[in-house]
Amino acid sequence: MNPLTKELAKLALNVVQAGFVLVATKARVIDFPVPPNSSMRKTSSKTIPHYYVSGIRCYLPIATMALHYGAELDRDISVLDFGCGVGRELLHFQRYYPKPRYFACDIDATSVDFVRKNFRVECYKNEFEPPLRYDPSSMDMIYSVSTFSHLSPSDHLPWLKELCRVTKPGHFCFLTTEGLTGFRKVKEEAALSACDEKQFYETGILYKEYPFMDAERRRRHKIPVANVAMGITGSYGNTVLMPDHIRNAWPASGFEVVDIVEGIIDQRQDLVVLRKPRDS
Repeated sequence: MNPLTKELAKLALNVVQAGFVLVATKARVIDFPVPPNSSMRKTSSKTIPHYYVSGIRCYLPIATMALHYGAELDRDISVLDFGCGVGRELLHFQRYYPKPRYFACDIDATSVDFVRKNFRVECYKNEFEPPLRYDPSSMDMIYSVSTFSHLSPSDHLPWLKELCRVTKPGHFCFLTTEGLTGFRKVKEEAALSACDEKQFYETGILYKEYPFMDAERRRRHKIPVANVAMGITGSYGNTVLMPDHIRNAWPASGFEVVDIVEGIIDQRQDLVVLRKPRDS
């Protein structure tokens, strides 16, 4: 399929979905903002039900752990969605916890535009590398879903340090990673070799960059459309981390690794709970 045909097909799907959403909204079947089909697919959701339900599966464990560790989601606190995409998790946070002031950022301009227009949030397009525009110690809580599972490990520490900078002392950051639970799916998606698997189990870390320019491999291995989206200006791929690697390497960012709940995010990713020390 040539580029023009692809763009026309994308436009057609967006128009068909927009028509369906308009009718379903008037009939009160849908009561939430639905991103364009092309934007929704960038965050792994091919259907509206998947967009909604996967958002719950990702949001709920984060909200539960945040409340467990004392986040006051029933108050006027500052909450940042880092790498917000088209708002899968933000949708549910704002629906069930409307009192916080929500902030969001992403490298994809089309996602940022959708979130800015459809959510009560201050949202902007950040760059692929730090820094963020937020002041030091300005956020009571930060969460991020499926961001560190795609960044190169060499980019982890700079971003962790930046998130630590904007987190208030004594407060928490909730990040998801690919671990042992998700490794089986990563093996299929990234076509990992026996050597790759051996490396992962021996070192606790594996990174496989996406073949951006190889259209055939992209099709064969079903690499998500998001990975060729505008805004990705550095290395990007599949990153899998053993919990022990996180516990040993991530404290260099200034965060304490408080907890790692394996496989709890959408029955695939791990949830890493980080705390900025009070004396920071």
